[in-house]
Amino acid sequence: MPAPVGHEEFFNSLTTLLTNTSQKTRGSVYLTQTPLLNNSSSETQPATQTPSILIRASDGNTNAPNPKTQGDLKKQDKKKQKESKVKISTVVQPADLEAFYARYAEVCKAGMTGLKKRDRKLKKAKAKGGAGKVTKA
Repeated sequence: MPAPVGHEEFFNSLTTLLTNTSQKTRGSVYLTQTPLLNNSSSETQPATQTPSILIRASDGNTNAPNPKTQGDLKKQDKKKQKESKVKISTVVQPADLEAFYARYAEVCKAGMTGLKKRDRKLKKAKAKGGAGKVTKA
């Protein structure tokens, strides 16, 4: 994993990652948040203090071909795919959490404009006891 970047660089990279992924026909963006715990500093800090948070974003290797349809890949191709995977991360201090999450929510909402709305008609028809097929009226 590359070294954590600053908040502004993280938001710029995340915006680019979300727009590039939404323009493709398939792809995912994985967002993770974990507390950043240091064993050595936990002894000196009180247990009630909030730890720093590590925020990560990855494209899930959207450039990779589908392994079910591709067959066996050469080692060079696998190495090239790993290099093409985008990984970014940042560390947020407890004092900056509120401002960070406000901006983080804005960036994520703006990146979700390319998503398709879920089709729930089939699920509703099955719940009513229908035949499972939806007819358009």
